[in-house]
Amino acid sequence: MADNKSKLISNQLSFCVLGAIEAAWAPMVPFVKSDLGLNDAQFGNMLFAMGVGSICALPGVGPLISKFGPRLVAFIGGIALGLSLVGISISDSALLLPILLAIFGASLIFMDVASNVNAVVVEKLFKRPLMSGFHGGYSLGTIIGALLMTLLLNMHLDITVSAVVVFIVMVGGMFIFCRSLERDVSAFNEKQKQTDDHIQHKRFYIPPAILVLGLLCFIMYGSEGALLSWSTVFATQNRGIDPTVAGYFYLFFAVAMTSVRLLGNKIVTKFGRRKTVVTGAVAVCLGFVIAAIVESQIGMMVGFALVGLGAGNIVPQLVSFTGSIKGMKVQSAISLINALGYSGVLLGPVIIGHVSNMSSLEVSFEVLGAAVFAVAVISFFLLKVKKD
Repeated sequence: MADNKSKLISNQLSFCVLGAIEAAWAPMVPFVKSDLGLNDAQFGNMLFAMGVGSICALPGVGPLISKFGPRLVAFIGGIALGLSLVGISISDSALLLPILLAIFGASLIFMDVASNVNAVVVEKLFKRPLMSGFHGGYSLGTIIGALLMTLLLNMHLDITVSAVVVFIVMVGGMFIFCRSLERDVSAFNEKQKQTDDHIQHKRFYIPPAILVLGLLCFIMYGSEGALLSWSTVFATQNRGIDPTVAGYFYLFFAVAMTSVRLLGNKIVTKFGRRKTVVTGAVAVCLGFVIAAIVESQIGMMVGFALVGLGAGNIVPQLVSFTGSIKGMKVQSAISLINALGYSGVLLGPVIIGHVSNMSSLEVSFEVLGAAVFAVAVISFFLLKVKKD
């Protein structure tokens, strides 16, 4: 039991490290954008590189997890993620920045897929809903990362020094606390294969539900990624917030998401997967609309908080649902929906940048709200396939 508990804690903390390093990027955005003198469309094009890196990493991460296990892949991803964050803070070149953003995006995929595959294995081991709690670790990490970076910048530390501190703290913590991640998933896959049906033996078969789940993840990853990369820009450009404190406003989203994810296992147990996802998507839609149409800092705070409360348990439950679909190995299925999902990271911030350049960030947020409402409608029907 103690060994199982350490597996649970390690998995949750691997998500925490992922969220912390990723969210440390948000307070850096206004500085990077300003230093290079980029407009919204140009900066959106730069963010395209992050998505390209994510997509390029996805075909290889599943086989790597099969061969080396989630633990090693997560550790390599964490180190590369932290180092690329430091590199981004140093870069003053419009040619070098996209390369570093691509490495950042690829590293995110390594940690994300490895942590999610590990989570599916551990959830099966405990035989109860755990995915929302694991992703709660990610959300807790986003609070820690965004808060730590913002505090360091408020202390008037150089942006590079701040990034190095985040790297040392987070990667060091990963080596200390995440050693009980799964080293091998072959036994889990063999057990799944024994209970699977004949579809398992179709080498190139992709269950249609996986493709639909990928579409939903595309929208959710795209909207969350857009908020990560544009929330501080929105705060400074559209609501007149000082850049050194703009990162605090991202925390309204991060704290709300963390709170609902830490309660997520109980929420899903009580209300079921479908109600949780559909209600959450409606809340996200309202959050984006409120942030867009209420022209005040209060509207932004309430809107971002609603997005966090709603989005908190959507992706975890879509990932968990993926693990129950027969016909593909778990790492292959999760890699595929992440490939489709992270194409949202690829396109979302870019689309937001161009829509904003043609109109405004407010209109961009309204477009995101409409897209997430579609998630609510599709999920209402898709998640009815299996009992909650």
